Amino acid sequence: MLTKHPSPEDVSSVVKGTGFGAFIAVLNALIYVVGAYERHSGLFLGIWLGVVALLGLGLTRMSARVRNREVTRVSPRAARRLILTSVLLALPWALLPIQVLALRAEGDPLVVLMVCTGMVAGGVFMLHRALTAAIAYMATILVAVAVSVHWGGWDQALPVTAYCFLFGMFLSYFALIAGETARQRDASVQALSRAVSGLRAARDENYLLANIDDTTGLLNRKAFNARLAEAVMAQRDAGGAFSLLLMDLDRFKNVNDLFGHGVGDELLAEVARRLRANLHEGDVIGRIGGDEFCIILREARTEAQIRTVAGRLLSALNQPARLVGRQLHPGASIGAVICPEDAAEPVELFLKADLALNRAKESGRGQCVKFDDHLRQQVIAEDQIEAGLREALKDNLLYVQYQPKINLRDGTPIGAEALVRWKMHDGEKVPPDHFLSIAAERGLLPALSRHIAEAVAGHILDWRSAGLTPGKIALNLHPDDIKSPELLMETIHMFEDRGITGKDLLLEITEGCLIGRGTDMVSRLLDALDERGYDLSLDDFGTGHAALAHLKKIPVAEIKIDRSFVSGLEYRRDDRAIVAAIVEIARGLGIRSVAEGVETEAQRKILLDLGVDAGQGYLWSRPICADTFAAFLQAQHRAAS
Repeated sequence: MLTKHPSPEDVSSVVKGTGFGAFIAVLNALIYVVGAYERHSGLFLGIWLGVVALLGLGLTRMSARVRNREVTRVSPRAARRLILTSVLLALPWALLPIQVLALRAEGDPLVVLMVCTGMVAGGVFMLHRALTAAIAYMATILVAVAVSVHWGGWDQALPVTAYCFLFGMFLSYFALIAGETARQRDASVQALSRAVSGLRAARDENYLLANIDDTTGLLNRKAFNARLAEAVMAQRDAGGAFSLLLMDLDRFKNVNDLFGHGVGDELLAEVARRLRANLHEGDVIGRIGGDEFCIILREARTEAQIRTVAGRLLSALNQPARLVGRQLHPGASIGAVICPEDAAEPVELFLKADLALNRAKESGRGQCVKFDDHLRQQVIAEDQIEAGLREALKDNLLYVQYQPKINLRDGTPIGAEALVRWKMHDGEKVPPDHFLSIAAERGLLPALSRHIAEAVAGHILDWRSAGLTPGKIALNLHPDDIKSPELLMETIHMFEDRGITGKDLLLEITEGCLIGRGTDMVSRLLDALDERGYDLSLDDFGTGHAALAHLKKIPVAEIKIDRSFVSGLEYRRDDRAIVAAIVEIARGLGIRSVAEGVETEAQRKILLDLGVDAGQGYLWSRPICADTFAAFLQAQHRAAS
């Protein structure tokens, strides 16, 4: 153990105790000098006290210089210096028994022995972490005492020598045990620190995984919702106000489609950096969707303040971003709402901010729209529609009608489009486009879609039982149906469990299913449906912005020519040219073309001449109920016979 090299912790412990130990040593020396002044040589006492004081001062200064330094290793030279310093610190106390006991100078031998014993014990206690230095310090004083009593011829020399030996052995054992205990404690503390650090790192990692968006480093939807709930509670308790901004990047899907998701992620990260740089420290930013960001402005309490911040954000986002050698222009639209002026609950704040955002996008994008009275009246009206829709679902007031689809070449029915209808208790009919959008916004679409699917499945089975062959029934899919693939596949399984497959059903989608928020996985879903045998029909073809690009990406079996082009066929050359172009595209891709809104025989003939495969419209039938459609099929069958 004597050869064991002191650890950095050992040396640090000694350094920390050196200043106090030096102070006690000087204090003891001063007390001794005061007590022994009358019986001791004044010259000796003065020199001796000065040496002790100088050593104490020097050691205190050395300790102070290195106290705040982190000791990482102890060199052999440093270990030897520690031993020599310990011996040097002990020499004045070794000189005292030589002066009094060996040379028989003036002084009280008993007091000297007590002082030396105390200094030995105190020094070993201070140096117990450095065993060799402690023994060197202790041996210097005890050997001087033992030698002095023999040299001075004292009667009790042998007992004193034996006492010095036994006391030295006890203190050495104490220093050994105390040092090992301290080192074991250090090891335990280090192990505990490592464990705590590991737990803290794991906690931080779990927090990041649960609350932070990997791409942008912002709060994710879950964490942002929690912060919004906290802000609402704080406002409720303390008063005041704050604002919520809902921001959507303009044309972000085009970036993913043209340059890939890697570039899209880099753009999102750049947007996050610009948002952080242009907001106050107390504001909260989160990425709550694909290209949707949400911001809590704690200090923006008026529309003017909101417009100042929103203008700064839009200006920053309109600056070009150079990513992977390409220059992109992010751009964004913002919807804003104030709590509690516009809403006082998180869900309502989000809903109204989304309404304002939709208005911003409809008004030309690249701007901020705050929720206002006009939108408030819209919310009130939509609340009434929502309540009525919930009641209609409960009371079975929603029903399905069918508009036949006719082969233009021979006039035979080849299927029908299923259309949902709602007649309120007072007889008023609500347009599908109106209540479908509200159902999607208010979370009623899954129940509504399932209600329609169940009705269509029942009608198909009834027609099958009656021996009728209606052809493929087109089931319209809302964009939100596509964004909830699990629910859509549950509906598909419901049909298949009843023996209804792709031979009986055609799934009709619009361009809205392929663009906008939450549509990144649409192609895979539609490919999966195609593989299960379900034909896809692209409705309103020619009215969107990227219909041709969609034809390359999704397995479309049929395109429907919008009624806006059909209505002008008889007198507008450009409508006829557009329809002819669509027909050529369909023929080139090997897919069917169906014209919507056919109302006159002249239109039918023109469409037939242009090569359109099928049509639907008032020329043949308005949307009719299931029983009337069955009679229509029977009449067509008799006519054909």
